[in-house]
Amino acid sequence: ALKARRLGYLVIHADASKNEVLINAGINNRATAVLCTTGDDVVNVYITLTSRHLNPNIRIISRANNQDNVKKLYQAGADNVIQPFEIAAMVVAEYIGQPVAFEAILGIIREEKQFIMETLCVDTGSIIDGLKISEIDFNRRKLMLVGVISANPVHRKHKNSYKVKNQHFYFNPEQFFVLRADDLLVVLGRDVAIDYFRDQIEKSRLKNGRER
Repeated sequence: ALKARRLGYLVIHADASKNEVLINAGINNRATAVLCTTGDDVVNVYITLTSRHLNPNIRIISRANNQDNVKKLYQAGADNVIQPFEIAAMVVAEYIGQPVAFEAILGIIREEKQFIMETLCVDTGSIIDGLKISEIDFNRRKLMLVGVISANPVHRKHKNSYKVKNQHFYFNPEQFFVLRADDLLVVLGRDVAIDYFRDQIEKSRLKNGRER
């Protein structure tokens, strides 16, 4: 919560199943989406129901911890339902045999706090703007690249693409995938490694005198 506040996000530490909490969070004006990601499907269903009641048009993404509850979450009003263990299994199958990636996956599954999933923006003029995936040594950086989120139509030729509103998510992009300004890298790894890489990207952008 403290880190989010430092980054300029509005943080409310309260029970999201209560109407007044969602209203204070801006569900009827500022908010564009609701994420229900608790480890309890009953709570996620209740938050989904409450959110849909308060705002019939808001996008709701909910987590299903049990396959049996996927249908219930959709019936409650979720637009998208994410099944973390199914996703983890897919990622494990894709990256098995890669030590750094496998360590990161296990860290997430075991909920080890130093392992996190984050997005890193490809800033215009930064060290990764215009680079191929093969030119970024993620293993050396102790990071695992899960995918790239982009609205740039130049990427549409690539496989493993999943449409998300006006953007596409490219899962495990090919080595010749060229990063463009404003693309988002979805990475897994230790928090210190991610923070260091983000700092390098930011400093290289500032060094080149570019503003976001």
